[in-house]
Amino acid sequence: MKIINSIYEITSNQEDFPIFFWDKWKAVEEHLHHKQWSLCVDEEQNVVAFTVYQMKFFRKGEYLYAPLDKEGNRLSVEKEKQFLEEFHKYLKHENLVDVMFPPTHFVSFNSIPTEVIYYKLGLMLVDLTLGEDILFSKAKSNTRNEIRKAESLGVSIQFGNKNIDDFYKCFQFTVNQKNISCPAKSYFIALQEILGENVEMGIAYLNGNIESSEFSVADKKHIYVFYAGTSFTPQYKGSNKYLIWNLFEHSKKTGKEKLIYGGYRYGLTEDDALYHVQKFKKHLGVDVFDGYHFIKVIHPFKYNLVTFALRLKSMLTGRDCSFVNLKGLDVKKSN
Repeated sequence: MKIINSIYEITSNQEDFPIFFWDKWKAVEEHLHHKQWSLCVDEEQNVVAFTVYQMKFFRKGEYLYAPLDKEGNRLSVEKEKQFLEEFHKYLKHENLVDVMFPPTHFVSFNSIPTEVIYYKLGLMLVDLTLGEDILFSKAKSNTRNEIRKAESLGVSIQFGNKNIDDFYKCFQFTVNQKNISCPAKSYFIALQEILGENVEMGIAYLNGNIESSEFSVADKKHIYVFYAGTSFTPQYKGSNKYLIWNLFEHSKKTGKEKLIYGGYRYGLTEDDALYHVQKFKKHLGVDVFDGYHFIKVIHPFKYNLVTFALRLKSMLTGRDCSFVNLKGLDVKKSN
């Protein structure tokens, strides 16, 4: 195995790969997230994208996507596991990281490597190759009625990459309401400047009022819903469903094959806010596909020391400071 600087070293067409393998995404990770972005390839030119974040004495690695072959296709379950095993050995031999964490919830692994902490994680997808009538029929009947009503009320949808102010108003209110940290608007502006036309925002309006918004990133085949928000004074609460339904239609018309709507945790209870977010998505007809995420500890002493310190910090601050939110997940160890 070896590290390469660009996907162009193994292919002349990076657009065959998800955007996380592109040179543009390297700029996102290095300039916005302050992480070292890398690609690692084996002898068959199968490739994986990952990052490393250097702390004081601890190197936190993170997958960006599952390994792919040189044409941008997923590996078989057996080949994926073999690649991951060799990759973990390479990380240890080259002393690149102390631990590898899973990617964001836009991809899951099909295999479980040896000696990892793993959990089942569903992936919420919309198959945009289906006909619009079939897509609409997959939504719950009350959701379909709300979408029809939004249309009859005159809710309008605007897509593009110029509506950063309107997007941010909705998003900022939503995250503040949930008492979670909110990235500054400058972050989204910088993300937009780096990714250009690969960023798209959708805004729902009714009688001049901003109802809801979403922020997506797209590549050739997929669109990934990164952020979404709802106004604190929506005139019609079904506007957010109408926005997402229009996003399905819009993405389909622009040639996307799948919309990726995040991860699905099977063990959440109704008193958890994320449970209702998942319910909202499923009522729109989103399908859930099984997969796995895992944590691979390369240097146990450092990892255990840092996780212990984070537990203490969580106790002192009263908020979860762990690396990975494991709520609603059945965590196990592989042999």
